[in-house]
Amino acid sequence: MIMKRSGCMHPSEKADLIIHPIRLRILQLLSREPLTISKLDQLIPDVAKSSLYRHIRKLLDSGFIEIAETHPVKGTPENTYRLLQTPNITAEDVQQMSKEDHLRYFSSYVAGLVQSFKAYLDSQDTLDLVMDRVGFSEILFYANTDEFDALFTPFRDQLSKISQQTSQPGRRLRKLVLINHPEVEEK
Repeated sequence: MIMKRSGCMHPSEKADLIIHPIRLRILQLLSREPLTISKLDQLIPDVAKSSLYRHIRKLLDSGFIEIAETHPVKGTPENTYRLLQTPNITAEDVQQMSKEDHLRYFSSYVAGLVQSFKAYLDSQDTLDLVMDRVGFSEILFYANTDEFDALFTPFRDQLSKISQQTSQPGRRLRKLVLINHPEVEEK
């Protein structure tokens, strides 16, 4: 269980904190580098600054983030926040959640994806989805656990490596979403 200022956190409480669409975006950004509210406001322009402050407070209280440093800006202290611990939901956490919890978290996650995709669509007057390599697809296949792992293990290794790359000219921040689940076969 995650330790927070008020004690231990139940797995469903932890998931509620992590999977909330706005907090998830904040955590993803802070996983790359420490940021101020002003910088978060620039990076997440569709969220009101007052809302950012509320979500930052919840993440501080949970122990996921901390204040890395404080600098005066025009006489007012400005905090820089950093990730204190990697926000993840463990296999043990997942086992303790109900079906209703899983559906709620998945729905929240998908709602965040819709928000993110809308922000992309709204970001430019003219879009070139082919040039931007935008796509979404679905494929059904039969595989046992070993075959499935053989397919995804090298892919996960490559993703882990590429996710450490920094911003440079010619590079664009990209989002890749993978959702997999066993399909229910028609009898």
